[in-house]
Amino acid sequence: MYESAFYQGLAVTEIRQKVVDEGFDPIRIVDPPGHIYPPHTHPETKLLAFLEGAMDVTVQGAQYHCKAGDKLLIPGNVEHAAVVGLSGCVYFWSEELI
Repeated sequence: MYESAFYQGLAVTEIRQKVVDEGFDPIRIVDPPGHIYPPHTHPETKLLAFLEGAMDVTVQGAQYHCKAGDKLLIPGNVEHAAVVGLSGCVYFWSEELI
């Protein structure tokens, strides 16, 4: 599920707390421009909270242009891939806490 501008206007600490409140454990990731994540799956649901830059993420054939303030929830065992934008991308990558 993609939600544009879900975290818009919030400080990084506030975004992190929102992610934790949703039951996820956020890790800050910094990707260089053009980095490619080939198609893959994870058994766990993932939540991505975008802080800076942009990334094009494909989830089951649907493409999302994710940028600062956006939220993307990727269900477990669903194939996805990504290409980082020209300015790189900083985001919280989070696994659901069980």
